[in-house]
Amino acid sequence: MSINRCDDVNELHPKLKELAIKLLEEASRQGMKAKVIDTYRSAARQDYLYAQGRSRPGIIVTNATGKDMSSYHNWRLAFDCVQDIPGREYEAAFLAKLGKIGKSLGLEWGGGWSSFKDAPHFQYTFGLSIKELNSGKKPPAYVPVKQQDDDLVNAVNKLVINAVKINAANWNDVSKMDMRWAQALLEKIGQKFGKTNYPDTVDYLVSRGCIKTRVPWDAKNFKAEWVRALIINVSQIL
Repeated sequence: MSINRCDDVNELHPKLKELAIKLLEEASRQGMKAKVIDTYRSAARQDYLYAQGRSRPGIIVTNATGKDMSSYHNWRLAFDCVQDIPGREYEAAFLAKLGKIGKSLGLEWGGGWSSFKDAPHFQYTFGLSIKELNSGKKPPAYVPVKQQDDDLVNAVNKLVINAVKINAANWNDVSKMDMRWAQALLEKIGQKFGKTNYPDTVDYLVSRGCIKTRVPWDAKNFKAEWVRALIINVSQIL
């Protein structure tokens, strides 16, 4: 087993990966440059860190041993997050602010522990103790929440607000679009611009740049990604 540090969020439990990404996104929105490090640790890596300050030079950085699998890093349920500025990774004020963000997302922050504070450390344990994990209990299966397509959702809402008579729920998710209703969608868009039939609607949308290549639309060879682009383009001319 490698003693090298792993910084890959894909090595985390899916729920923790999702939270790590949200932490980075929120930090970025607040003007903070953060990066995730030290995600999954092998037992060998954990024992290597445990030896620091004991049998190896340096300061003590952990009380958890790899042979006992006693760190949540060993179970893919923890990661560290630091400032992404060389030489300033562990600035206390930055980590304190990052800790507040992490806690707001539901993460447990090591900087808030009463003893052996670990300010870069974040974990999400599903309420499982190390003893329970070692006994064979496992975190629940988790399917990451699908990210909303904000550009499409906003475009569909704009069409509805501007009296294009469509059901937003039918069109604001590419995976749920039913292409059997794509022609009706175009005709309702056309009605907004005073067009009374499908060919005239296609002509108009081509003239306005909402349709780049008319051949598939003339052939009624509808594809969800084409419809998505059309909706967004139409929203920009309303």
